[in-house]
Amino acid sequence: MPANSEPIYSRQGSVSADALSTSSATFGGTILTATGDYTGASANHQLVWTADATNGGYIQRLRFNAIGTNVTTVARIYINNGGVNTSAANNVLYGQISLPATTASNTAATTEVDYPMGFALDLGFRIYVGVATTVAAGWKCVGIGGKY
Repeated sequence: MPANSEPIYSRQGSVSADALSTSSATFGGTILTATGDYTGASANHQLVWTADATNGGYIQRLRFNAIGTNVTTVARIYINNGGVNTSAANNVLYGQISLPATTASNTAATTEVDYPMGFALDLGFRIYVGVATTVAAGWKCVGIGGKY
């Protein structure tokens, strides 16, 4: 049952790359190594957002930031039902986005790519992300949303 209703508003912001912790400001690992699957079951996928365990949550968008020089790749985004992500039955491929080749520079910004989400997630559901091609420096992905 949502904490706020008619209409439902988030009771707390949730900007995180690993919301399984009790703090919404804990940031997860670098997305670096190819996952090689379309099931979300690879150990190389990174957890980027978790809905509140009591009331669920709303995921607004994902922001991908290159952290150096990388080749072109595809990010695959999975919704997980709160179970272990290494079981394909717990995941569904939600979407994909092309991530461009990037070059590290001290005089120009590296690429930021936003992926719109815009939907509510059930209690404890998670978002995992993986890349199709191994990249050199990696990407960080931050989930932006709220907890009900």
